[in-house]
Amino acid sequence: MGSEQVIRFMRHNFFNAVLRLAPLALASVLVPPARAQQTASIEGQVRNVKGIAIGFGVTVRLETAEGSPVAQVPVDSEGRFSFEQLAKKAYRLTALGTGFQPAQQDVNLYLQPAASLNRPGRAALIDSRVSKKARREYEKGKRAFERGDLPEARARFDQAVRAYPCYAPAQTDLATVLGYQHELAATEAAFKKAIECDPGYLEAYIRFAMFLNGSKRFPESEAILNEGLRRAPSAWQFYYQLASAYSGAGDYAKARDDYLKVLALNPAPPAEIHTKLADLYMREDAYGQAYAEMQAYLRADPNGRSAPKVRRIMQEMEASGVLRSGSSKSVPHPPNGPSG
Repeated sequence: MGSEQVIRFMRHNFFNAVLRLAPLALASVLVPPARAQQTASIEGQVRNVKGIAIGFGVTVRLETAEGSPVAQVPVDSEGRFSFEQLAKKAYRLTALGTGFQPAQQDVNLYLQPAASLNRPGRAALIDSRVSKKARREYEKGKRAFERGDLPEARARFDQAVRAYPCYAPAQTDLATVLGYQHELAATEAAFKKAIECDPGYLEAYIRFAMFLNGSKRFPESEAILNEGLRRAPSAWQFYYQLASAYSGAGDYAKARDDYLKVLALNPAPPAEIHTKLADLYMREDAYGQAYAEMQAYLRADPNGRSAPKVRRIMQEMEASGVLRSGSSKSVPHPPNGPSG
């Protein structure tokens, strides 16, 4: 097999090509806020381009971001689907149906708790302005959410924001629940209210951006994330989501640069960031750097789900000759850090 054939094989079998969305589309895909749990879930709905749910003859396949299969389920009569008990990592959803072109969407379960984003003591500052009733309802809502009772969680979060409308954490969690219930306009309104009430509550920016990325509203996501970055220029989570937005919009150079900023800011990033970078380098024919990122992935997660496939692809690259001098161009790294 020639080197060009090997490259095409690798791109097809390991690096997920961007598919053109046609009559079939994934919509309303959201993940819950990160809590103490070790697992998470994904829910969503499949619709056509007119917004009509497709309820028969459609299946949704879940893979890791690197292409390893996880599960496949049929949609219900309203086009809805769910995947439960998932490890917190990056995934790719693919909707398949006879007579439709496949539709894909990336979903990232690396939602960070507010405490990791906001300044120490900020939670206490927010809490000091909130009535006891609002705090009590909010805590009840969080407990309901953690046990999967979305109607109860929504009712409690709604009571919390009625008691204190500018309770940013409650507005943010309410937005997440509304997204799960496919009330997209209300979801967006609650996220915007959280940011309007407390521009320093950074978790709202992250979750709002993930919602916008999931809806393929990439320019709006970029604007929200840049607004958050002005308040926390060293928060790696913003760059991670910016990279996702740029990649979704097809601006792969910017996506690569922001993933590199994540590496500069976070000494222990999600292992999947290396496969994302490898994908981007492959798009630029920078096979040596793609290979190095695969090595980094194996160092970070040697027994990960994608490790066998990564090792096989690395062996194919070695055998094909694409790593020889002159077979791979180099893509310069941007200056380290967000101010570079």
